[in-house]
Amino acid sequence: MRLVSYCILLLLSSVFSAGRAVALPPTQEIIFAINSPGSPPYLYFDAQSQSYQGVVVDFFASFAGEANLNVTYLDSSRARNELLLHQGKADMFLSGEEWLDDPNGFIFSKPLIQHDSYLYATTAFDGPFVPAESNGETVCTRFGYKYPVLQAAFENQEHTLIRVDSASQTLMALMLTKGRCDYAIMSEQNALSVLNKRQFCNNEFYQSPNIISSISLVLVIRAGRQELLPIINQYMAGFIRNGQLSRSIKRHSGEHQFPKLVCD
Repeated sequence: MRLVSYCILLLLSSVFSAGRAVALPPTQEIIFAINSPGSPPYLYFDAQSQSYQGVVVDFFASFAGEANLNVTYLDSSRARNELLLHQGKADMFLSGEEWLDDPNGFIFSKPLIQHDSYLYATTAFDGPFVPAESNGETVCTRFGYKYPVLQAAFENQEHTLIRVDSASQTLMALMLTKGRCDYAIMSEQNALSVLNKRQFCNNEFYQSPNIISSISLVLVIRAGRQELLPIINQYMAGFIRNGQLSRSIKRHSGEHQFPKLVCD
């Protein structure tokens, strides 16, 4: 009997030890800065639910319980995000390294998604778009955003391209439909999310036959949160590998095609 009792105690001890081994880690508070009101499908404010939605939200939700994360979304702007991280008032934001004013001092995750930007117009393109061959045409852009490939054309003395800033991609699309700019520049995911809105049901949009720029989007993390990098990279790999990323993009962008978008 003593031997049996001893074995039972050992078994119970191993069960309790295993339970302690899988206990949740301490809560990790994360403040995520957003270029308000965001950009669908990546991260945007949804008026119906009065909350932020998008690929980034889906990504964190896929492992927040397991890693014991609590993510708070902070309204900000592209211009302020870097300063907020340097000041320790935010922990991370989504960006391409090429868009940063000063990439030094930040930590970068593995790429989450490829940001392929095109030009969009209300008439068909004759062929590939070459910025240097333009002649004073206007491009709807988003305020505070950098467009490295178009920058030379924006800044040259001939004014090959003229930049017209807007506060959001939806306003860019609206200005395009009203003829206030000749083109709008967006990523394909942005365009599929924005240009299929019901307010644009009567419009046709055409995509340039060539990609204007291609940039890897990463999570930019402040140096003081180094411990988050391996966690984020681990779960990001699974999020992509398991098809959760592609399903999230479709859910927030729709499955429309250019030039004619069928409204939901």
